[in-house]
Amino acid sequence: MKKVKFIAVLILITIAFQGCSIIDDIKEKLGGNTDENKEVKEQTVEENTYGRPTENDLQYYNKYVEVLNKISEAVERFHKSYLSDVPDPKSVKKESMIFVIASDVYLSQVEQLVKSYKRSLFDNGELAKLKPDNDTMKREVEASFKNLLGALDAYQNQAREVVNYYKNKGYQKDLSLAVGYDERLNNSYDNYSEALENFNSTIGKFKPQRTRRDPDKIEDPDERSATVLMNAYENTVDAADSFYNEFQYIQNDSSTAGLSKMLDEFEAKFKEETKKVESTDFTDRTKFMKYNFEDYFTKTVKDFVAEARKFLKRVSTGKLSTKYFNEGYDGVMNYYNYMINAYNSSIGTLNTFSKY
Repeated sequence: MKKVKFIAVLILITIAFQGCSIIDDIKEKLGGNTDENKEVKEQTVEENTYGRPTENDLQYYNKYVEVLNKISEAVERFHKSYLSDVPDPKSVKKESMIFVIASDVYLSQVEQLVKSYKRSLFDNGELAKLKPDNDTMKREVEASFKNLLGALDAYQNQAREVVNYYKNKGYQKDLSLAVGYDERLNNSYDNYSEALENFNSTIGKFKPQRTRRDPDKIEDPDERSATVLMNAYENTVDAADSFYNEFQYIQNDSSTAGLSKMLDEFEAKFKEETKKVESTDFTDRTKFMKYNFEDYFTKTVKDFVAEARKFLKRVSTGKLSTKYFNEGYDGVMNYYNYMINAYNSSIGTLNTFSKY
C-alpha cells in the first residue's frame, strides 16, 4: 500500500520559534549577560527555513499541520482496513463471506472529518477565522487544501460505493462489479495521495525557523540546563523524524536492514542526549524539568524503540499476514505518537520555567 510522507504527527512547531525566546526570558528574569555579550559568547545554528513567523503565522501553521496529520491518519486507517477486509476482487465469489464492519466505521470517520473541515473553512469556522500575517502562506496553503478536499471528496465517495457494495452483499447479485470498484478506488486513492503530498510540500515551505544554542557558551546554570534539555528534546525528535519518514513506506515484503540501522542510530542519539542531560548540573529550581525528562519522555522513547524493533523483526521473517502487518504498523505509529505527545507536553513544562 502506498504511504504518504508527511510532517511528523502533531509536533507543536511553535516551540521551534519560541525555543530561543524561552531561554532569553529565563535570562531576563534571573539576570545574565547583556545582548552584546551574548553575541560574543554564543553561537547559533539556524535551519534553512522560510523565515521567522509571527504568532499569528505560527497559529496558522500549527493548525494546518494538525489538519494534515488528522486527515492522513484517518484515510490510512480506512484504506488499510479495506485492504485487510476485502480480498483480491478477482478471487471474490458469490458465496464468499466478506465483512467490512471495520472499514465501514473507519470510512464514516473520514466522512465526518472531511465534513467538519469543509464547514470550518467554508462556513466561517475555525479555519476561516485564522488570520496569519503572511498573506502568501494563507493564499498558497488554502489553495492547496481546497485541492486536497476535492480529491478527498472523490476518494470518500468512491470508497462509500465500494464499502456499501460489500456491506449489502452486492457482489452476490452482480460479481462483475468487484474488479472495477477496486480499480476506481485505488485510482482515487492515488489522486488523493498526490494532493496530500502537494499539501504537505506547501505547508513545509513555511516551516518556522529553529535556532540552536550552545550551552557551553552560557554562564548562568539555570539557563544552561534549560538549554541542554531543549536541545535534547529537539535533537531526539529530529532523529526520530528521520526514521519515521522512511518507516512510512515500509511494505510487508520490505527489507528491514536499513530501517533497523536507522532505529539503532536513533536509539544511540537518544542515549547521547541523555548523557548530556545527566552530566548537567540542575539547581533546585530546575530539577523538576530533569525529572520530567527522565520519568516521562524517556519512557515513551524506550517504548517506541521496543515496539518498532519488535515489528521490524517480525517483518524480516517474511511471514506476516496483511492483517498482522497492519496491526503491527499501527502499533509502531501509536507509540510514535505517544512519544511526540510526551515531547509536546515536556516542552510545555519547559516553557513554564520562564514564568517562575
